[in-house]
Amino acid sequence: MTGKHPSAGVPTAALKFSFTGPSTITLRNTTTGRTATLDSSGSVSFDTTTGSVVFSGHQIWFWSTGKRVPFLSTDGAGRLDAPDFVLSPGNSRAHVIDPCALVAPSPPSTKPVTTPAPWRLPAYALSQMRYAGLTPVIGQLVRHDHVHVDLIVNGKKITIPAGVGLAEPVDRGPCQPVSVGDCGAGDLYTAAVANSPLHTHGSSGLIHVEPDRPGTYTLGQFFDEWGVRLSSSCIGGYCTGNGKELRAFVDGHRVSGDPRNIVLTDHQEIAIVYGGPRDFGSVPSTYKGGWPGLGCGGVGEFRC
Repeated sequence: MTGKHPSAGVPTAALKFSFTGPSTITLRNTTTGRTATLDSSGSVSFDTTTGSVVFSGHQIWFWSTGKRVPFLSTDGAGRLDAPDFVLSPGNSRAHVIDPCALVAPSPPSTKPVTTPAPWRLPAYALSQMRYAGLTPVIGQLVRHDHVHVDLIVNGKKITIPAGVGLAEPVDRGPCQPVSVGDCGAGDLYTAAVANSPLHTHGSSGLIHVEPDRPGTYTLGQFFDEWGVRLSSSCIGGYCTGNGKELRAFVDGHRVSGDPRNIVLTDHQEIAIVYGGPRDFGSVPSTYKGGWPGLGCGGVGEFRC
């Protein structure tokens, strides 16, 4: 990726972004030579009274550190309110950008897989975020909760991989304390390009709920961004029938209806279990791996 940044006043920085005015970004597939051009023609100003950043028009967003890969565009006016730079969307509309998809030989499929486990990370993480209706984070977090999910198929636990909801996950190595949460499962992964509001840092089964705007997030959205089918009768390639059932549980209590509709809240233990009668005899009701911390920003929680 190359960028051209015309002079547009004094650059402004907030969070992981540097705002320098209108710019043109050219994407190139080094294998095929296919290119795509993105124009960021909007304006950015700095409120000297409050310290807030005001943006309007068509903006392309990318972190000023790392690979500087664009992941989001916004149209309309919004603010990053100082001192924490909390996002106030205003009338801005967000659209997820997947640079790899733009220069791919053909549009990638975002249809969730219907194959047996194991299920790996999707090839086009940003496209899957868009499919799930999730917007990558650009402002300060307004909520940070943790949910644990156990997937059990025919009596065997299925691993949810590290890096779901992270655009270009990077292995940062072992983390501390080694016995708690994500660290208990091994290395910690973080994004080099962008974070979805729903993501995994490890293979512990912990889902981090970290949005920069208020909203309700569901288990179905997580599976959609992972790219794995989840419905009232199927998970991946496993469907009800021939003596097999799919059941969902929250804190040990069976949930009726479509498990996709389970709303994610802090410190939930969610179990999705597929199998025969003997497989439902012992369903996890609590997470014993150690929660990473208290939630914030959710209902009844302190401010982030």
